[in-house]
Amino acid sequence: MPLGADVWLYLAFDDDRRHLPVSGGLPDEVYRDDPPPRLPFDAFRPDVDVFLMTLARLPEVRRPWLRAIYDQVREHRYSHPF
Repeated sequence: MPLGADVWLYLAFDDDRRHLPVSGGLPDEVYRDDPPPRLPFDAFRPDVDVFLMTLARLPEVRRPWLRAIYDQVREHRYSHPF
């Protein structure tokens, strides 16, 4: 499923990113004209319908532990699944 660039950046880097090289500032001939990427407001959560459809296709969904997750997400769509 495609994700926005801000989600990928959030997943790829931690919140303690440094915007300057470790050895010092940027060279005089380099200008930083890009604003830093925006961070998401909340933790990433998968789309509920896509998550349920993916689980439904798995044969392991018949196992009790995975079926419990499936049922919980289906019944309480906006709560945390785990």
